[in-house]
Amino acid sequence: MRTLALTGLLTAAALVAAAGCGSSEKATSGDGATVSPAPAQTELMITLKKSPKAEPVTWTLTCDPAGGTHPAAEKACEQLGGVPADVWKPTAAGQACTDIYGGPEQGEVTGTWKGQPVEATFSRKDGCELDRWTKVGDLFGKLPRVR
Repeated sequence: MRTLALTGLLTAAALVAAAGCGSSEKATSGDGATVSPAPAQTELMITLKKSPKAEPVTWTLTCDPAGGTHPAAEKACEQLGGVPADVWKPTAAGQACTDIYGGPEQGEVTGTWKGQPVEATFSRKDGCELDRWTKVGDLFGKLPRVR
């Protein structure tokens, strides 16, 4: 009888512990109110140089809600919502790229994107870099498409 009671108690404890595991989208606060988790943060510093000799222009950008000093924050945040994570990685060494020159512009992005740290440089010097630039182009504002 004692073994049966102990087994029942351990089973109940295991079920309670398992119920607390998993990925629930909502949690409860100390007073029992349902709380939604905070959205992943996006806080970026964007630097643009329109040519190697040009003075850099720098903006800040936050998303959810869109804000900062960026002149088109909502548009930039909308674009960032759909970019793949690999856009922040540089073009692989030795990757074959087309000789499409997009222009002399260079950009740098640092900060946090969807809660993850990012630090990336962008250019428009060839097809591979132009592809990466296009995916996040709203960060750098309106520029000529290809020269």
